[in-house]
Amino acid sequence: MEGETLLRYKDIIPDFDALIASINRPRDITIRWNPHKIERNQLFAMLRETFNEVHEIGWYNHAFKLGQNERPGKNFLHALGYYYVQEESAMVAPIVLAPSKNSFVLDMCAAPGGKTTQLSALMENSGTIIANDKAIPRLKSLVSNVSRLGCINVVVTWNDARNLSIKDCFDYVLLDAPCTAEGNLFKKIKLMPKFMRDSLTNLQKALLHKAIEIAKPGSTIVYCTCTFAPEENEGVIANILAKNLAKIEPVRIKIPHEKGLEYFGKNEYGGELKKAVRIYPYHLNSGGAFIAKLRKRD
Repeated sequence: MEGETLLRYKDIIPDFDALIASINRPRDITIRWNPHKIERNQLFAMLRETFNEVHEIGWYNHAFKLGQNERPGKNFLHALGYYYVQEESAMVAPIVLAPSKNSFVLDMCAAPGGKTTQLSALMENSGTIIANDKAIPRLKSLVSNVSRLGCINVVVTWNDARNLSIKDCFDYVLLDAPCTAEGNLFKKIKLMPKFMRDSLTNLQKALLHKAIEIAKPGSTIVYCTCTFAPEENEGVIANILAKNLAKIEPVRIKIPHEKGLEYFGKNEYGGELKKAVRIYPYHLNSGGAFIAKLRKRD
């Protein structure tokens, strides 16, 4: 039906009132340190001289929280590539993927580059990251950010990832899938029409199937979105598990979160989906996120 609202999730979100409150208040402004360009202590000192409020983030020492009125994207430190402006919840998926140094990594839907540049930092600019996207306007942002942050281990490609013809190639694959972006709602509770969600769900399933196909046997694939819709999250993972193409592994993170859903309405996803995680805006005063970690079967 048209005109659905967040009320469709009232029974699955543990603190629905907190969710509504969280989308009616400003989000925290967070930035991520870029180790390719500057030492952390140097950046911290410069941030404290530049901004009125700077707070370290306990669970991730690459990130800092700024005051609500700051504009870090307009600062010369940003232009120099010393940091990337990124929501706290968006920093989780690359950490879950945890690529090792000198590995071969694919970021399937990479633009504008937040997770790509974070992967580059985690890999200490070693190995190779293929940062792919199919949207030309977004590719411009991706190229700009990769260059600004000095990510010399990143190769940018322009493809519809569903059409990649390689197999059993990558050590790690990150699929930050196109989605209805409900986790980014601000002062709004009306959702995209159902037909758009259904269309995106078909795309997400095709992309995840391709991600598993092009990953090496035994390798890690992380699937993430910034939406609440179970059809785009647990439903996509359950579809892959039913085909026995991969197994799901627990996502272990030291931040507030909820487990993935076993069911939604008449849809049964199974107990294995509890290994995935849901981050709601009220957990971090950041965007929402769904993250699942898969391992391709040998």
